[in-house]
Amino acid sequence: MRRLTLVSLSTLIMASGCASLTPTVQTDPLPVTIPEAYDHSAELAELAEIRSADTHWWVTFNDPVLNDLIERALANNTSIETGLANLRSARAAVTSAGASLLPSLSGSASASSSSDSGLDDISSSARLSASYEVDLFSSNQRSVDVSRLSLLGTQLDQRTIELSVQSDVASNYFNLLTTRYSLQVAKDNLTISERIYQIVEARYNAGDVSGYDLASQQSSLATARARIPAIQDQIESYEASLAILLGEAPQGFSVPEADLMSVALPSVDAGLPSELLTRRPDLLSSEVDLQSAHISVAIAEAAYLPSFDLGAGLSTALNSGLDPVASLSAGLNIPIFQGGQLDASLETAEARADAALASYRAAILSALQDVDTSLSGLNSATAQAPDLQIAEDASARALEISELRYRVGADDLTSLLNAQQTYQSAVQSVLENRRDQLISVINLYAAIGGSWQMPIES
Repeated sequence: MRRLTLVSLSTLIMASGCASLTPTVQTDPLPVTIPEAYDHSAELAELAEIRSADTHWWVTFNDPVLNDLIERALANNTSIETGLANLRSARAAVTSAGASLLPSLSGSASASSSSDSGLDDISSSARLSASYEVDLFSSNQRSVDVSRLSLLGTQLDQRTIELSVQSDVASNYFNLLTTRYSLQVAKDNLTISERIYQIVEARYNAGDVSGYDLASQQSSLATARARIPAIQDQIESYEASLAILLGEAPQGFSVPEADLMSVALPSVDAGLPSELLTRRPDLLSSEVDLQSAHISVAIAEAAYLPSFDLGAGLSTALNSGLDPVASLSAGLNIPIFQGGQLDASLETAEARADAALASYRAAILSALQDVDTSLSGLNSATAQAPDLQIAEDASARALEISELRYRVGADDLTSLLNAQQTYQSAVQSVLENRRDQLISVINLYAAIGGSWQMPIES
């Protein structure tokens, strides 16, 4: 096993040093031992192919309808729009925090009169003043760094939202196609039940079977017919979910027809576990939170140190020939007694840093589990596919034979109904297996961070 070292995302921001009294920003070793490889990656290695990092992962399914749905969702999804508004707010916060590094300049003017007979005796003055807090121990700079990290975290959170929307659209779309296919399977099964009922009715009228067979098949036929409205309701539910994801009203929304079985099953390279740290935006966001928490600890430590302010002023009486009077000032503020406030602030910051470290560790472990679970699901569904197809073909032949044997009286109705049920179940299993493979690929893409990867220079 390798142990990686946690590299602070704020290293470039914090490159310049300060006085020797300046509190240092702590960094931690990576809180999780990263494995060399995933447990199930070797099982699918022969299927994997490396894809370009800038390729939209959903286009690998080669489905134009899916491509259109995801592009519309990225343009109109309400969660994404909310995230964009949060990004604007975070950028403004960085600008606001940066103002503490610059001098402040203000001006004022006044006029007054002491005459009882009017406005003949008017005196006026103007003042221009400037002040600047010397950032001796980098407290202000670190506050700016926290704001910048907050902006970076918001950007990463936006990437996480986008990835979630993309995977939700794809999952709902494939579930919709599966349910539509299930509706066709149910209609085909109804056709078979109607055909069997005609056989049973003919044999009953001929006196070859009892009323039990006729009643049994009537029950089977009604059950097959009742299944269809429930499936149609599921179809409407998936279409409504897709409409919401696309930021559209469910009323009147529809998704074009597509064949689930013709959707390409992409090959995915899961990469190495260590690559998750730079691929998954939620992990990067959690690391940003950790670094921000460490900087907050340094800010709380710097609160124990003196602060130094410089001031300058220029004032004049406007009715005295504009003779200016300049002034300079300097102030030193040293905290002596704060009633435990500074200690409490430091303890709070340290506790938040500990919590951020624990959250980062939990996020890494969860990400590793997500990838292996997705790989395991994909491997399992892929391995089952050939046998399920064999079972469908065999059950179709068995149903055909059983129907012929019942027609001539060689078998009873129970055998025929069992053959019908076996065939329907086999068809549905093949359909659901195809869906499971596609959903596992979606889950794997989401688990490794989609197609996005943080640029090295960031």
